[in-house]
Amino acid sequence: MNESIDKIIIRCPSCKQKLRLPLFRDKKLLVKCPRCTWEFRFNSRKYIVMQEMTKWGVIFLCGILVIVDIVVPFVLKYKLTTDIAKIKRNYEESIKQIDGNFLSEIIALKNKYTEEIQKINRDKLRETARLHYAKIWQERKSYDNRFAVSPREKALLEMLKLSKDKTKTEKEIIKSIAVKAAPKNSTVNVGISYAGILLDIDFDMSELTSGEEGTRTKHYNVDSLKQEVIRLISKVTKDVYEFCQDLELETVTIGCKHFVRLYDRNKYDSAYLGDQSIVLYKVRLDKKNIKELGCNPFLDIYSTTKYFKVVEDEFPTLDIERIYEK
Repeated sequence: MNESIDKIIIRCPSCKQKLRLPLFRDKKLLVKCPRCTWEFRFNSRKYIVMQEMTKWGVIFLCGILVIVDIVVPFVLKYKLTTDIAKIKRNYEESIKQIDGNFLSEIIALKNKYTEEIQKINRDKLRETARLHYAKIWQERKSYDNRFAVSPREKALLEMLKLSKDKTKTEKEIIKSIAVKAAPKNSTVNVGISYAGILLDIDFDMSELTSGEEGTRTKHYNVDSLKQEVIRLISKVTKDVYEFCQDLELETVTIGCKHFVRLYDRNKYDSAYLGDQSIVLYKVRLDKKNIKELGCNPFLDIYSTTKYFKVVEDEFPTLDIERIYEK
């Protein structure tokens, strides 16, 4: 009976030629290389032991890797949880320490401020504040340019400078101030009567407020439009009169213009006649009615409103048309 014999391939130690050898257990073979004729002994038992050790070493290493792959996530999770808890404890301790330091600082500051407040002489402080603000008030009344912040306040100072120009006549000064005080593109006329100088200004409403271009208006009713017109007229009148009250200015007349659509009401169909700029509202301020303005122009714009006399009022004839788009 033939017994199958395992064969292996090894290399010649001299020329590295591959040699096929039978594997007999517990035997040593004398091998001669057919290429280089080198003779050497081959220990089958030792070879088999080495192969078994290699195989079991690989199996053992794979087992170790499997165990590590299973165990490491649990170890890392435990380590991560422990580290997070440690960081959290350290953070909470730091916060408590910071809170304690802040609390100590707050208590120290409160004690310090309490001592400082107790040392304050209230009567002396009140008197110092009164003198301080009285000085500021006098400077504001004198139109100190340090208090001119807004564009209007700066314009008021410039008008004050014009009112004190000795190289011009009063009529020229009044017109210069009126041109400065009035909105852009205003019509300014200065006349002279036996009583004094007469100033007449007509300005376009669209120069002082938005939404009033051409015949358009942002207002939904005539009363609302009228209130804004009066407000704008009051502003212009106050600016002009404030700096001309010491001059020979007898009357200030201010009118507000707006484009309107004219219709012929006498015809049955109210024929459209075209657009025209007209004076909607005009007021007159007579100097004899005001002995002295008791307010500061930096603080109050409309102090002259109660002295107005209406000389033109077109609002009763107006209607506001609303155009609704689909």
